[in-house]
Amino acid sequence: MNGEHLMKSENRFYLGVALILISASGFGLMPLLAKVAYAGGATVTTTLFVRFALAAVVFLLYLSMKKREPVTISKRQWVALFLMGGVIYMLISTLYFSSINYIPTSLAALLLYTYPIFVALLSTWIDKEHFSGRIAVATVVTVGGLGLALGPSFQSINPIGVLLAVGAAVGYSIHIIISNRVVAKLPPLITSAVTITFTALSLLVTGLLRDDIHLTLEPKAWLAISALALFSTIIALFFFYAGIKLIGSTRASILSTFEPLVTIGLSILLFAEPFTWLQMVGSLLALLGVGIVVTGKEKPVAHEQENVATSS
Repeated sequence: MNGEHLMKSENRFYLGVALILISASGFGLMPLLAKVAYAGGATVTTTLFVRFALAAVVFLLYLSMKKREPVTISKRQWVALFLMGGVIYMLISTLYFSSINYIPTSLAALLLYTYPIFVALLSTWIDKEHFSGRIAVATVVTVGGLGLALGPSFQSINPIGVLLAVGAAVGYSIHIIISNRVVAKLPPLITSAVTITFTALSLLVTGLLRDDIHLTLEPKAWLAISALALFSTIIALFFFYAGIKLIGSTRASILSTFEPLVTIGLSILLFAEPFTWLQMVGSLLALLGVGIVVTGKEKPVAHEQENVATSS
């Protein structure tokens, strides 16, 4: 019996690992699919609005059909969910998807994925926590890695794109802190569904006000946006939460560092983006710094926070 139980446990672990890696791959496709959408005539706002609107419909339909215990959302949580989706997540997504108009997708993905460093730094500042040696080492390793990744082509890099991507990373860290403080007790799928819905509505309003939503697009743009909604939002989020249930949020966060590697690899293969060995070493160092922060979560798997934020 012990052997059978061990085998089932191992199978659950490997299934969880596979689900998280598939999820990370879906998120890693985001900037690449966005570039295709832009080439087909879509604006940033159009791309994001259609993506989140399609995903919101699917999530809300799924929740309406799923048998579950009724969930009560307080006024404070509704306000937090609106702030997270209608303001912060909308801004994060816009900043990130705009950055790839100025810098390579590989660099944008790498800069976005520094958000755990900002989470650690903001938590230290807000909660007056001790600035640990682990965070200090992680920050130095990450900054050093980014320096190597940026160094060989620094003169040709558009600073606007870098600022947009870093702004997205900072905004993402704020999003996570609010999520963990206010809506942590809500089921993660409900949090995602409501947040995505608010994001879509906010993009619709801002897009109409700026006359920036145009639905007359080339077929390749519609295919790319549909793929964004299906693979980089719906499947990626469902698989991510399913994986967390099997292996825990800390392991899931570590495995999610596969996401920028997918973006970098496909950017080189599909778009022939220049990427030297020195930049690759720098990228791996930056991700190592992120990994140092993530592995610093000394929590038992059974009690881990499941409401983990995912990529924009």
